[in-house]
Amino acid sequence: MQTSDLDQLQLDKLNRLLGEVWEHNPFYTRKWEQAGATLRRLASLDELAAFPFTTRDELVADQASAPPLGSNLTHPLGAYKRIHRSSGTTHAPVYWADTALSWHWVMHCSQALHLISGTEPGQRIFFAMALGASSGPWILFESACRLGCFCIPAGDASDEEQLQLLRQFNPDVLIARTETILLLAETAGRTGLKLKTLGVKKIIAPGQTNPRASALREESEELWGAKCFDRYGLTEAGSVASECLAHTGALHLLETEFIAETIQPDTGQPLTDGEAGELVLTTLGRIDRPIIRYRTGDWVRLARNHQCPCKKPGALLLGGVRRIN
Repeated sequence: MQTSDLDQLQLDKLNRLLGEVWEHNPFYTRKWEQAGATLRRLASLDELAAFPFTTRDELVADQASAPPLGSNLTHPLGAYKRIHRSSGTTHAPVYWADTALSWHWVMHCSQALHLISGTEPGQRIFFAMALGASSGPWILFESACRLGCFCIPAGDASDEEQLQLLRQFNPDVLIARTETILLLAETAGRTGLKLKTLGVKKIIAPGQTNPRASALREESEELWGAKCFDRYGLTEAGSVASECLAHTGALHLLETEFIAETIQPDTGQPLTDGEAGELVLTTLGRIDRPIIRYRTGDWVRLARNHQCPCKKPGALLLGGVRRIN
């Protein structure tokens, strides 16, 4: 897609989003009125900068003051059909609800990332993660099922039981966090199992924001004999970016579904192409519970003028994603 075509697509989706949310979503209506913003059809993407940032602290406070989900709802509560929560590993957990329509969009984004990473319909995928309250595992699992993959969930199986399942089904792809991947390798070492005999051709390790992520990935690849791919998402946004088969460590951003900005964390000032800073996201399709100019707290190098070896055009998160704090 040409840059001008992408800009127009994003602008059209953005204007639809703002039109739907204004006056129907109490959280953003109140927020924008307090900031002095007015409802109008934007003439360019640059005009989005007139709208205030959204922070996680705001969302958490809003949920506390208007339980159970806060006021960031574009429809009545009864329209929402499923609820998940963030993992809460680094911050207070936040709850997120979706209508059938917004969940369909979440699935669409996740399927797109599966395809970017080279996952294909019919492949066997082993999910070494529990399908619990957190949204991430559900998004990965359900979207792969809808894509037509043969999906094997580990559930609450022990490390030994998971290794037995891996031997039984010989999956093409293993999806797990790097900590789990290394724990399985440690268990295999104690039992004498050779991981490279299991047939795993690719590992997808989402959420590699640990400062040691690169070292952990290299260790995982050596132990399993399979390339380990990064993928980025968050509860509030869904599936955002994925590494491609070029396997350079850069992640392709879904620009048709998100508007991404980078800012200097201390001042909020915008950064130029390729400068490292805090990622700010606007979801263009999750209208029923959106985030608009959301400060993710994640550190990235957003580059639009960098060519990936895979030749796929579009923005890249060079070097992956790291937590700011």
